[in-house]
Amino acid sequence: MIYIDAREGLSGDMVLGAMIRLLEPERAGSVVGAISRASRRLGIEFSTVEVEEEGVSGLGISYTAGTQRTSTVGWEEAHRSLKEIEQSLGSISKMGMRILDMIFEAEGKAHRLSPQEVHLHEIGRPQALVNIAGIGLVHDDLRSAGSGDFMCSTITTGRGIVVVSHGVVRIPAPASEHLLSGLEHIPGDSPGERATPTGIAAAKALIVSQTDRMPEKWSRRGTGFGTKRFGGRLGRTTMYWA
Repeated sequence: MIYIDAREGLSGDMVLGAMIRLLEPERAGSVVGAISRASRRLGIEFSTVEVEEEGVSGLGISYTAGTQRTSTVGWEEAHRSLKEIEQSLGSISKMGMRILDMIFEAEGKAHRLSPQEVHLHEIGRPQALVNIAGIGLVHDDLRSAGSGDFMCSTITTGRGIVVVSHGVVRIPAPASEHLLSGLEHIPGDSPGERATPTGIAAAKALIVSQTDRMPEKWSRRGTGFGTKRFGGRLGRTTMYWA
């Protein structure tokens, strides 16, 4: 199985970074190259950096865009864009669409709209869609390599408030709250948003169950680092191939 430790963070880029680190080095390089090329077609630059903190090494992911996108993205456009990104990656995975559908459904419940009426802000940006497509691509790679099912720890959401396109909202944000339905989660001790809607949707789509029993043995470990600190430590998602 692959065990997702979501106690210190859960976001689209951290999930993707952790999954890439579980791949064999040669395949990981091919995936990073494919994502970089797909990103450049969208006018953004994808980059990775090796991060080490307190003896734990992992991958950080960042995007640079020439012009920041401010418009919203509707259901049809988001699905079309994701499909185009997947085609650029050579991905035939259904996981990316599953994640995106979960996000639209949660946003619809939060705003009392049908998923087709929802317009996404941050999650509709190319960077977020590339993360979702990348997660789908790597998921299928890992399953083909015999990874087995995915499981997840209790999710730490964070606490306090966060500023989004809609204004100031409490953590977890309304869409995140709907995505967390049926999942074990706690706020944790540190202020700030530790689990984003994309990260929660990805975990929910990937896993078959939750447990806080960490694997005693594993063959590979992958960590995806974020850029925000909580209690002095960088946010991170860690995955164990047990």
